[in-house]
Amino acid sequence: MIPDARLVAFSAEIGRGHPSYLDSILQALRETHGIEVPVLTLNQVCTGRSKKAWDLARTIYRAGAQGGPVTWIYNRTRSEKSRPAAWQLRLLGLDLRPRLSGFDGICVAEHPLVAHILAPVCRVAYLHAEIAAPVVGVVPGVWRTFVPLEVTRRGLVLAGAEPAAITVTGLVVEPELVRLAEPAYRARHGRLCERAGGLTVGFFCSGAYPRPHLERIIAGVLSCLDSGHRVNVFAGTDQEKARRLENRLPADARGLGFIVCPDRRVETNRTAELFPELDVLVAAAHERTNWAVGLGLPMFVLMPNIGPFSPQNYRFARDQDVCRPLSTVKDARNLGPLIADLRRTGELRSTAERGYGPLPIGGAAVAASALLAGSA
Repeated sequence: MIPDARLVAFSAEIGRGHPSYLDSILQALRETHGIEVPVLTLNQVCTGRSKKAWDLARTIYRAGAQGGPVTWIYNRTRSEKSRPAAWQLRLLGLDLRPRLSGFDGICVAEHPLVAHILAPVCRVAYLHAEIAAPVVGVVPGVWRTFVPLEVTRRGLVLAGAEPAAITVTGLVVEPELVRLAEPAYRARHGRLCERAGGLTVGFFCSGAYPRPHLERIIAGVLSCLDSGHRVNVFAGTDQEKARRLENRLPADARGLGFIVCPDRRVETNRTAELFPELDVLVAAAHERTNWAVGLGLPMFVLMPNIGPFSPQNYRFARDQDVCRPLSTVKDARNLGPLIADLRRTGELRSTAERGYGPLPIGGAAVAASALLAGSA
């Protein structure tokens, strides 16, 4: 049985990006409207062949991040132009469609495959909070697709999405960070205007812990510490992978903070606590790209881009002139001096200025209000 509610959410819990966007919408509904939305997950619903198919999807997601030929194959099969096959949706949806069939409320889906599966059986609000607009984001038959920017809307329409079903919300930034946006930016801008003293650099692991990215993180952390910067490594929620990373960094290094969290919500809260201190962001071009283009946090992008969303996210941030690539481990080894040079020339300050103000950051609140209006 589905929950007795006009609104339910379905989280695939694959990676961090998609589920974190849903977290933001649910937080906005909770804080602004006092509504607690029931959340279903794949583990709660799927059994048998359907569960095995989703487990395989998770395995492919993790394997695709490990670098070399495997990542090349993963990027080819999950390109920006690839669509899910009908047989894939049938298999993955064996348990999902019966569970939501006949539900006359709105189901919020954070993953495009879930939205594809459920669109024929109930009213689906697909939360496409990525700036990128790959073909997989075109979901026929959905009640609504929420996108962050007009450029995203145009991209999905060109790829075949129904224009009338798309709502532009603004960037879906964590509400915890939206509240801090202005004072954190002002403090950061002041530090970037100074000529002396170290800055604070935040390194963020993505959900699959891609091996090429971890190598760049390790090199970049060491370079920043050697250059007198302070470093916070946000190592995610996988305790085993996080500790493996920690073991490759200098123990008790001065200026090094290492943050491991038991779950995604704790990680978001801890990030909010430390966010006002951050001057520079190092991360893959996934959900945290929003911080570079919306919160004025200069970004160094971990390469290579992996998956269907990150190439377009990176291109957008690059075109906004708010990021630079860390293309190789050699580049990462020079990160500390490069940050100091960019600060000295004023380029780091200008990068922050370009990333704060032009784009709306209240997408979570806009989507929450639209969901309430639609479910009334």
